Parts: sequence; C-alpha cells; structure tokens
Amino acid sequence: MPRLRQFNYHIRSILKNASHITIDQIRQSFRKQQQPFGCVLDHFNNNYGQCQIYSLPFIGTRLDFVSNRFPLFDINKTFSNVTILLLFDDIKPFESVFFERVAQTLPRLRTLEIINQLEQQEKTTVKKISIDFAHLAVLILYDIHMDYAQQFLCQIHLPSLIELAINQDILLTI
Repeated sequence: MPRLRQFNYHIRSILKNASHITIDQIRQSFRKQQQPFGCVLDHFNNNYGQCQIYSLPFIGTRLDFVSNRFPLFDINKTFSNVTILLLFDDIKPFESVFFERVAQTLPRLRTLEIINQLEQQEKTTVKKISIDFAHLAVLILYDIHMDYAQQFLCQIHLPSLIELAINQDILLTI
C-alpha cells in the first residue's frame, strides 16, 4: 500500500481472563508504528476486560463500554468528535461530576446509553451542578439504577431530547 499516507483506526477487543494483561504489553506491540496512538485497558467484575487502541488524533464518532476509568477527559480534547457514547461500569457508579464533565468534553454528543446498576454515592441537586446536554437527542436508560433516571429526567437540561428508552418500572417510580 505505497499510496496510503495515513491509517486511522479504533480497535476494541474483549479479553477473557484479562487480569494478568498489562497496558505495557499491549503498547509494546504497537510501538513499531510511526503514527501516534492511544491505548486503554479496562477490567470488569466478571473476569473480562477490554482493550481499546486508537490512532491519534482520534477521528471516530462512537465510543462503546466507556467506564469511569477511561481517559475521556484530557487536555487535548481527544474525543471531542464523539456523537455516540455507551457508558458501562460494574465496579463504580457514574456520579454527577462525571456527567458534568461528559457534557463539557463531548459537545457534539447526540446519543447516550448508560449501563450501570450501582447506586450513586454523591447525589447532587441541580442547584449545586448545572449540567446541559445541548445536542443530546437519544437517551437509553435500560439497565440502570434508578438514580440515573432521576438525575437525567429531573435535574439535567436536555433541550434536544426526542427519544427516550427506559424501563417502564423505573419511569413509573420517578
């Protein structure tokens, strides 16, 4: 491929029995390439893990299975083009401050799905934190703790929301 000037990629791999794998092992296999890249290794409670490797600058518009440990918020605004985000964490709940940073860091976000059944520990009212997802059109809240529905439907400003997917029992409880 002599005419290929740049190769952009975003690879997400699911790893079984991943507790022994280190980020340095993964980075080592990519060090020979000339292009800058980012790498994230994450572990979950079920002995599975995931590795996401991506070229820099990141030009993708979708990120899946992003946990609290994912470096979503960096000074270079690496992920500012992301329009679709799936948040998943089975170790730690997503707190209000996390959502405030998501809203600020991902200004183009249009679709957000949250998977987290853990109760929030730092419940914050709208008076303390002002969160605005200006362009969010689709919100998916199926496999969640009720705290997330309460926060997104009662405390967060969603002026562009046109589609909500939520468990009926949670919606009726709010």
